[in-house]
Amino acid sequence: MKVFTSPFRNPFINLALEDYFLRERSDLPLLFFYVNRPCVVLGRFQNPWLESRLPYLTENDIWLVRRQSGGGCVYHDEGNLNFSFIVPGPVIDRSTHAQLLSRAFEKSAVELSISPRNDLWLKDSQGEWKKISGSAYKQTRDASFHHGTFLVSSDLNVLENCLQHTLVPKESKSIASVRSKVISLQQRFPQMSIQDVIELVCCELGTAPVELDGTYLSLTGVQESFERLRSWDWLWGETPLFEIESLRGPVKVHKGRFQESREVFSRSSAVELFTKDNLEMMFPDFSEQRRSSSRIL
Repeated sequence: MKVFTSPFRNPFINLALEDYFLRERSDLPLLFFYVNRPCVVLGRFQNPWLESRLPYLTENDIWLVRRQSGGGCVYHDEGNLNFSFIVPGPVIDRSTHAQLLSRAFEKSAVELSISPRNDLWLKDSQGEWKKISGSAYKQTRDASFHHGTFLVSSDLNVLENCLQHTLVPKESKSIASVRSKVISLQQRFPQMSIQDVIELVCCELGTAPVELDGTYLSLTGVQESFERLRSWDWLWGETPLFEIESLRGPVKVHKGRFQESREVFSRSSAVELFTKDNLEMMFPDFSEQRRSSSRIL
């Protein structure tokens, strides 16, 4: 199995590269490692207003991202290592990859437990098992991926602040996250770094990692996926149906638009439905993310 690492910190670039490998299929099977700048990553079928504290994100320059796979909402920062096993064929065995990661850590006397959902757990100093790695997957007719997070030295206080709701809908068709107590690797093993984790896994695979270069960014498939992931249609417009209470009674929002009028659900269109404070909370300014996310690094 080939192992690629990304030098980029832009989550939209890294997810676009992952999508390219999935669809191109020429290098499969492969393992793709990447680290993102601070961001909250929604599952494919989730609601950003329900899963994240939107004003906190904009106030702290934390980006909002929606990935292709299902599952729950997660926080990424420079202390979190993302992995993606991408394989040919429509079926992927997540337990095989979880066991591979667990075996890799055994060689450094780090015991990880595998949950029924194929998440990885680590005991804290008091002997309590806490989640250190969650994962999700996507399957297509020709290829599939199993990707996840591994908390090495992430700021868990920021993680907790990000993953709170902005509003509580009366009804929602989105997939709700399942919250668990989490732990980072360095809380138990302070000397271990992200590079150490990559080397442990590569040793288990008997291969050396190859760092990608900038030529991948000029590929049409990567550019198209990058723009789609950054678009309003994907980030906000893929939000499943939900209903919230307004000053004029309940309103339903589907795919980022009022269900009845099909008008975009925004501060200007909702100005007569909510108080000023509620509007500021529900519609913080993400224009800086839009501007800066167009950069490569």
